[in-house]
Amino acid sequence: MSFLALHRGAATSLATSRLWLSADDVSQCDSARALLDRLEQLTARREAELDAARAQAVAEGREAGRREALASVAPRLIDAWDQAARNAAADAHALRAALVTLSLQVVERIAAELAPADMVAALAARASVALLPDSGAVVRVHPDVAAAVRERLHAVPGVLEVRADPRQGLFDCAFDTPCGQLLAGLPAQLARLKVVLQETPK
Repeated sequence: MSFLALHRGAATSLATSRLWLSADDVSQCDSARALLDRLEQLTARREAELDAARAQAVAEGREAGRREALASVAPRLIDAWDQAARNAAADAHALRAALVTLSLQVVERIAAELAPADMVAALAARASVALLPDSGAVVRVHPDVAAAVRERLHAVPGVLEVRADPRQGLFDCAFDTPCGQLLAGLPAQLARLKVVLQETPK
């Protein structure tokens, strides 16, 4: 049997097996064709709405998944970052302490190769500036450097005596005053410097 195509659409078609159509048949075919056109337009709109709804659902699902993942992972990440920051700060502090210690050891080694008498005499002269006139201070130093310190402090008022004390180290210098003891030797200076350097913020 043969069919006469009256309408062909993207999803629908209209055909008849009759070769001749009356005026009423043509009118009915036109109505059916118009109805099919509207049906195709409605179907296209519904498919577009369905695609948009599907895309929105996928986007919302991804966003919800991201929020849920962040909510569960964020505390662990924050703890890890905080721990890493604490570790980095501790490492920086340890490195700074090691650097300060190494630097002071270098100074001590260099000082050992210099003239101890001249160095201790210079340290004693610098420290004596802080003494009050006629304070009655006594300076105790190692016997090997006593002569040089005595000569350097000869004209300093307030220093009554430079005493050779074998208990003092080669670079030690102790001022005994009525107000207490002042340590002005190289080890004491380096110890104070170490504290200052380690406490100085980066």
